[in-house]
Amino acid sequence: MYPHNIREEELKNKVAKDFFSGFDSTKINDNIDFWICPKDNLFTQVASYLWAEAKRGNKADIIESFVQLILTIGKKSLQNIFSPPSFLGAFDCEKIAFLPYNSIMHFFSQNDFNWNVRPSDHESKEFKQLYAESKSIIESQSLLFYFSKDNKALKDFIKTNFILENAHINR
Repeated sequence: MYPHNIREEELKNKVAKDFFSGFDSTKINDNIDFWICPKDNLFTQVASYLWAEAKRGNKADIIESFVQLILTIGKKSLQNIFSPPSFLGAFDCEKIAFLPYNSIMHFFSQNDFNWNVRPSDHESKEFKQLYAESKSIIESQSLLFYFSKDNKALKDFIKTNFILENAHINR
Protein backbone atom coordinates (compact mmCIF):
# COMPACT_ATOMS: atom_id res chain seq x y z
CA MET A 1 0.00 0.00 0.00
CA TYR A 2 2.86 2.37 0.76
CA PRO A 3 5.83 2.97 -1.54
CA HIS A 4 8.62 0.56 -0.63
CA ASN A 5 11.29 3.24 -0.86
CA ILE A 6 9.91 5.69 1.71
CA ARG A 7 11.83 6.31 4.90
CA GLU A 8 10.76 4.70 8.15
CA GLU A 9 9.67 8.03 9.67
CA GLU A 10 7.40 8.76 6.70
CA LEU A 11 5.93 5.26 6.91
CA LYS A 12 5.14 5.73 10.61
CA ASN A 13 3.46 9.06 9.87
CA LYS A 14 1.35 7.59 7.06
CA VAL A 15 0.26 4.55 9.11
CA ALA A 16 -0.64 6.83 12.02
CA LYS A 17 -2.70 9.09 9.76
CA ASP A 18 -4.43 6.31 7.81
CA PHE A 19 -5.25 3.91 10.64
CA PHE A 20 -4.71 5.60 14.01
CA SER A 21 -5.92 9.17 13.44
CA GLY A 22 -8.30 8.93 16.40
CA PHE A 23 -5.40 8.22 18.76
CA ASP A 24 -2.27 9.92 20.01
CA SER A 25 0.71 8.70 17.99
CA THR A 26 3.09 11.46 19.08
CA LYS A 27 4.65 9.80 22.15
CA ILE A 28 8.34 9.10 21.82
CA ASN A 29 9.85 6.97 24.55
CA ASP A 30 13.24 5.34 24.32
CA ASN A 31 13.59 3.31 21.14
CA ILE A 32 10.03 2.19 20.57
CA ASP A 33 9.30 3.18 16.98
CA PHE A 34 5.54 3.57 17.18
CA TRP A 35 3.47 4.24 20.29
CA ILE A 36 -0.33 4.52 20.21
CA CYS A 37 -2.24 5.98 23.19
CA PRO A 38 -5.69 7.43 23.76
CA LYS A 39 -6.04 11.10 22.88
CA ASP A 40 -6.41 13.46 25.81
CA ASN A 41 -5.23 10.87 28.31
CA LEU A 42 -6.31 12.12 31.73
CA PHE A 43 -4.32 9.54 33.66
CA THR A 44 -0.89 10.29 35.09
CA GLN A 45 0.32 6.92 33.82
CA VAL A 46 0.02 6.80 30.04
CA ALA A 47 -2.37 4.10 28.87
CA SER A 48 -1.05 2.35 25.80
CA TYR A 49 -2.76 0.42 23.07
CA LEU A 50 0.26 -0.41 20.96
CA TRP A 51 4.05 -0.41 20.98
CA ALA A 52 5.37 -1.36 17.55
CA GLU A 53 8.52 -1.86 15.52
CA ALA A 54 8.49 -0.25 12.08
CA LYS A 55 10.64 -1.29 9.13
CA ARG A 56 10.98 0.40 5.77
CA GLY A 57 10.42 -1.63 2.61
CA ASN A 58 8.26 -4.72 2.40
CA LYS A 59 10.66 -7.55 3.19
CA ALA A 60 10.58 -7.35 6.98
CA ASP A 61 10.43 -10.67 8.82
CA ILE A 62 7.59 -10.04 11.26
CA ILE A 63 9.04 -12.43 13.84
CA GLU A 64 12.42 -10.66 13.72
CA SER A 65 10.64 -7.32 14.14
CA PHE A 66 8.76 -8.59 17.20
CA VAL A 67 11.96 -10.02 18.70
CA GLN A 68 13.73 -6.70 18.17
CA LEU A 69 10.83 -4.92 19.89
CA ILE A 70 10.87 -7.36 22.82
CA LEU A 71 14.63 -6.82 23.21
CA THR A 72 14.13 -3.05 23.06
CA ILE A 73 11.50 -3.21 25.81
CA GLY A 74 13.52 -5.61 27.97
CA LYS A 75 16.80 -3.74 27.60
CA LYS A 76 15.37 -0.62 29.28
CA SER A 77 12.79 -2.50 31.41
CA LEU A 78 10.13 -0.32 29.81
CA GLN A 79 7.44 -2.74 30.98
CA ASN A 80 8.33 -1.61 34.53
CA ILE A 81 8.47 2.10 33.72
CA PHE A 82 5.34 2.49 31.60
CA SER A 83 2.04 0.64 31.63
CA PRO A 84 2.51 -2.08 29.05
CA PRO A 85 0.31 -1.85 25.97
CA SER A 86 -2.57 -4.08 25.06
CA PHE A 87 -0.68 -5.12 21.91
CA LEU A 88 2.78 -5.24 20.48
CA GLY A 89 3.03 -4.66 16.76
CA ALA A 90 5.36 -4.90 13.80
CA PHE A 91 4.87 -3.35 10.38
CA ASP A 92 6.47 -2.45 7.10
CA CYS A 93 5.15 -0.79 3.93
CA GLU A 94 2.92 -3.74 3.13
CA LYS A 95 1.66 -5.32 6.34
CA ILE A 96 1.11 -4.95 10.08
CA ALA A 97 0.83 -7.62 12.76
CA PHE A 98 -0.53 -7.39 16.30
CA LEU A 99 0.40 -9.62 19.21
CA PRO A 100 -1.33 -9.48 22.60
CA TYR A 101 1.24 -8.19 25.09
CA ASN A 102 0.24 -10.76 27.69
CA SER A 103 1.31 -13.60 25.38
CA ILE A 104 4.99 -12.59 25.65
CA MET A 105 5.23 -10.83 29.02
CA HIS A 106 6.76 -13.92 30.65
CA PHE A 107 9.96 -13.30 28.66
CA PHE A 108 10.67 -10.21 30.74
CA SER A 109 10.90 -12.21 33.98
CA GLN A 110 13.82 -14.34 32.77
CA ASN A 111 16.63 -13.81 35.27
CA ASP A 112 19.36 -15.53 33.30
CA PHE A 113 18.84 -13.56 30.09
CA ASN A 114 21.27 -10.85 28.97
CA TRP A 115 19.06 -7.89 28.09
CA ASN A 116 22.06 -5.64 27.46
CA VAL A 117 22.51 -6.63 23.82
CA ARG A 118 21.77 -4.26 20.96
CA PRO A 119 18.18 -5.13 19.91
CA SER A 120 18.98 -4.65 16.22
CA ASP A 121 21.83 -7.20 16.30
CA HIS A 122 19.99 -10.11 14.73
CA GLU A 123 23.14 -12.26 14.93
CA SER A 124 23.57 -12.09 18.71
CA LYS A 125 23.13 -15.22 20.79
CA GLU A 126 20.31 -13.50 22.72
CA PHE A 127 18.43 -12.47 19.59
CA LYS A 128 18.59 -16.01 18.22
CA GLN A 129 17.54 -17.48 21.57
CA LEU A 130 14.56 -15.14 21.91
CA TYR A 131 13.63 -15.76 18.27
CA ALA A 132 13.57 -19.53 18.88
CA GLU A 133 11.61 -19.17 22.13
CA SER A 134 9.02 -16.75 20.75
CA LYS A 135 8.55 -17.98 17.17
CA SER A 136 5.67 -20.39 17.85
CA ILE A 137 3.91 -17.87 20.12
CA ILE A 138 4.16 -15.11 17.51
CA GLU A 139 3.05 -17.40 14.68
CA SER A 140 0.06 -18.74 16.58
CA GLN A 141 -1.11 -15.62 18.44
CA SER A 142 -0.36 -12.68 16.16
CA LEU A 143 -2.89 -11.24 13.73
CA LEU A 144 -1.50 -10.19 10.35
CA PHE A 145 -3.15 -7.61 8.10
CA TYR A 146 -2.05 -6.42 4.68
CA PHE A 147 -2.73 -2.69 4.32
CA SER A 148 -4.21 -3.01 0.82
CA LYS A 149 -6.33 -6.13 0.88
CA ASP A 150 -7.25 -6.11 4.60
CA ASN A 151 -7.92 -2.39 4.97
CA LYS A 152 -11.47 -2.72 6.32
CA ALA A 153 -10.64 -5.67 8.58
CA LEU A 154 -7.66 -3.77 10.00
CA LYS A 155 -9.77 -0.69 10.72
CA ASP A 156 -12.44 -2.89 12.33
CA PHE A 157 -9.79 -4.60 14.49
CA ILE A 158 -8.49 -1.24 15.70
CA LYS A 159 -12.00 0.09 16.35
CA THR A 160 -12.91 -3.02 18.35
CA ASN A 161 -9.70 -3.45 20.34
CA PHE A 162 -8.32 0.03 20.91
CA ILE A 163 -10.80 1.26 23.47
CA LEU A 164 -9.91 2.79 26.81
CA GLU A 165 -11.32 -0.11 28.83
CA ASN A 166 -8.84 -2.45 27.10
CA ALA A 167 -5.76 -0.27 27.59
CA HIS A 168 -3.56 -1.37 30.48
CA ILE A 169 -3.62 1.36 33.11
CA ASN A 170 -2.06 1.29 36.55
CA ARG A 171 -4.66 2.88 38.78
